[in-house]
Amino acid sequence: MSKRITTLDETASVSLSPEAVEALGVNSGDELDIEIIGRALVVRSAEEAQRSREFLDIFESVLKRRHEAYEQLAEGPK
Repeated sequence: MSKRITTLDETASVSLSPEAVEALGVNSGDELDIEIIGRALVVRSAEEAQRSREFLDIFESVLKRRHEAYEQLAEGPK
């Protein structure tokens, strides 16, 4: 999908097609999370972004707690 940037009151904007809105599972007026990764613009629902942040927090917590065990596994049998 290709879109052009437009300007409204000196602010750049991009409109989303109805198909993109439906694919995101959002409606008009819903909050979106927009993140720039490298040169890519990632758009997702605020709820999806929150779930992702919570998952990453839990994942990092598990890695920290199990760090020693993972190091031992990486060393292999003695």
